[in-house]
Amino acid sequence: MLHRYLAVLACVFLGIMSLRQEQRMDRLEDAVDELHQIIKTQYHIDYTKTELDCLTRNIYYEAGNQDTLGRHAVATVTLNRLRVGRWGNTVCKVVYAPAQFSWTLQRRLARPDPAIYADCEVVARQALEGHRVKGLERSLMYHADYIREPFWADAKNRIGQIGRHIFYTKGLGSTIDI
Repeated sequence: MLHRYLAVLACVFLGIMSLRQEQRMDRLEDAVDELHQIIKTQYHIDYTKTELDCLTRNIYYEAGNQDTLGRHAVATVTLNRLRVGRWGNTVCKVVYAPAQFSWTLQRRLARPDPAIYADCEVVARQALEGHRVKGLERSLMYHADYIREPFWADAKNRIGQIGRHIFYTKGLGSTIDI
């Protein structure tokens, strides 16, 4: 009788372990799928600590509440703007260009959550090393899906949506193209 009980207990234990392993594999597969959306390109940028901090802050305040892909998407647009040059010739000039990122208009900002900020810094480093989101290589604009569509939003230039942001190649009336 004890042997039968131990055998059943062992089967239950192995079943639970197998289920947990499947759940881990599902999470791992999801992470791999997300990483496949992030590609390394020839867009490596030599950067300073200050520029890393500017990009990290932009990612944190624009997409800190999103997943890694959403954060990379914001970094991609920021660095696309740097490449174009219209918004500035350094990461910090792009981030603090007048009225481009809503958080820069606020007088007081919430103190960053250290763990989320650290994750945003990892994304910033990866972006500066050349990682971009596949499909957003030409994106220069985005807005949150929960706001009224901005005057510059042009449906024919809409690329798609990642997380809470809708991405565009350029704004209405813009002659900039990459």
